[in-house]
Amino acid sequence: MRKLFRIFLNLIATAMLAGGVFIGICLIFNIKNTNNIQSSLTNSMIGDAVIVESVSYDRYAYQQLDEEGKQTYDQIYDCIISFNNRITLSTKNKDVLANAYEAVMADYGKLFWVNGYQYNTYTNNGEVIGLEFEPKYSMTEEQKDVYQAKIDAVATDWLSGISQSASDYDKALYVFETLIKNVDYDKDSIENQNILSVFIYKSTVCQGYADAAWYLLEQLGIKSTIITGTANNESHAWNLVYLDDAYYYMDVTWGNSKYLDSNNDTSGRINYAYFAMTTEEISQNHVITSSFEVPECLSNADNYFVHEGLYYDWFGVDSIGQRLYESYEAGEDEIALKFSNTDLYARVITYFFDEKHISDYCPDLQSVYYLLDEDSNVITVKWN
Repeated sequence: MRKLFRIFLNLIATAMLAGGVFIGICLIFNIKNTNNIQSSLTNSMIGDAVIVESVSYDRYAYQQLDEEGKQTYDQIYDCIISFNNRITLSTKNKDVLANAYEAVMADYGKLFWVNGYQYNTYTNNGEVIGLEFEPKYSMTEEQKDVYQAKIDAVATDWLSGISQSASDYDKALYVFETLIKNVDYDKDSIENQNILSVFIYKSTVCQGYADAAWYLLEQLGIKSTIITGTANNESHAWNLVYLDDAYYYMDVTWGNSKYLDSNNDTSGRINYAYFAMTTEEISQNHVITSSFEVPECLSNADNYFVHEGLYYDWFGVDSIGQRLYESYEAGEDEIALKFSNTDLYARVITYFFDEKHISDYCPDLQSVYYLLDEDSNVITVKWN
């Protein structure tokens, strides 16, 4: 929950403006049409399943599958990349197919020319003797190549401001900020279930943000996986990222303040609370429904607030007050501070804002807005 207040320090009475909360809708679209063909067939009437050498052994979702699932995953990915119309799978189990397809789409955010699949089941006397996978392509291979060139041109331009030798933290933060600055959240955006909406049309929903984050991070050598689930009971997608030998969650959609709180954050500020989160932090308002196992994210070393010296796990009023003063004197637009627990967070709010001790450190300050993110224990002070 996020709230906006304004405190007038030159008055005895305190005036507060409570802002409304707007939660946008993220749409996730995944066609899985079923075409069951049941007749008296023999194995010789079905195409042979071809074993494909894996190129995905280092992908996270791939690693969570059993051997049958991995083999199916490799066949699906090879089919899509090769733009084949259909293939016979090694598995005869449609659930293995479903999980393998989900893992492919989680591991590869670049497959913008596919919007689902259908499968054909072949039976003989009630026994499944063959299973075909048939991708649902949204364009021709020639059209795909044209779009790919346009995507690559935009991606190259956007990534021109970050070095390949930068740290994992700096690369991921750059991608997080770049997407929020360049792409608007719009539930009615074109092609919003893939990266075309981001790189071509510059507006998207959560699936587009997650796929595009994957794509840019991939160019920078950072491994990430697209996670699906719900957030505040709405379908949602975000990223699992691997930074400096540890896993974190990153939600670009929620990092866009216009998505979370369009009534108040019209300037489009970046909400860093949703960059490099732990499992505990993201579980405050996100539920994972991905079929594959996800890791426990425990490190906060690459958390934005920890990394930038904006994190407090003690009630050091002078330290906090000095940090606020430095931001105010430097002419910054705002400063966001994160606190380790709800009790500390509440104490800081009471001391600096309810009791107005912020004026002890910023004596020339007449009024100040502050945003409260109660899920993340983050206070954002917006200077006038």
